[in-house]
Amino acid sequence: MDTILIVEDDKLDREIIKRSLAEEENFLLLEASNGKRMNEILEKHQVDIVLLDLMLPDGNGIDFIQDIRSHTNVPIIICSANDETESMVDALDFGADDYIQKPLDENLFTARLNANLRRYKAAGAADNSTNQINSSDIFCFAHWHFDRTCMQMYDDNKVSCGLTVREFQLLDILISNINQPVTRHGLCEAIQEDNYVPTPRSIDVKITRIRKKIGDDANNPEIIKTVRGVGYMFNQQET
Repeated sequence: MDTILIVEDDKLDREIIKRSLAEEENFLLLEASNGKRMNEILEKHQVDIVLLDLMLPDGNGIDFIQDIRSHTNVPIIICSANDETESMVDALDFGADDYIQKPLDENLFTARLNANLRRYKAAGAADNSTNQINSSDIFCFAHWHFDRTCMQMYDDNKVSCGLTVREFQLLDILISNINQPVTRHGLCEAIQEDNYVPTPRSIDVKITRIRKKIGDDANNPEIIKTVRGVGYMFNQQET
């Protein structure tokens, strides 16, 4: 059974979401009316997807995306009445996986929610047919272990750095082209989806966040190098 966390301060909107999911018997629903309660739930419960309103009484939903990422890398779907393109782009650039406008079209809402769940599970599913792990699926650098079998990167103490799905994809592309520059255009194309068309600016934002999460000094990066006028390059570390 998949657990959905609904983060919405408007009681009527929460009821609409719950009604939309009423016929889905495989969902367990948790509710939070503010960011503080959201963090309390995330500390105690494992969730499979987060539905997040942009306007919360104790902060902007975009600000809470990083709070969610400190707990989990599950899909985040923004549910908002704000139809401004800039707000949508900011939410996606800051780590959300999808953006759905209110009032919700119930059929479209459930279809996109299930699509995000399927994509997340498919991307993170490990091959259970064997207990052997292909060494090529885990790439180690500094004190990090980049594990393609579960789409996670964790340190020597098995603590995840909280990469989002798209951040993981970007880093995977750079690692797959060690010491070779990858253009911003190429990175945009690699993570583009039907409902998400990244820009070079959004790539820059994501690279900045990846550097922060892995401890790569933004002023003098040693792991992810900026190739002026081209894009970025993963720098092979000395062993």
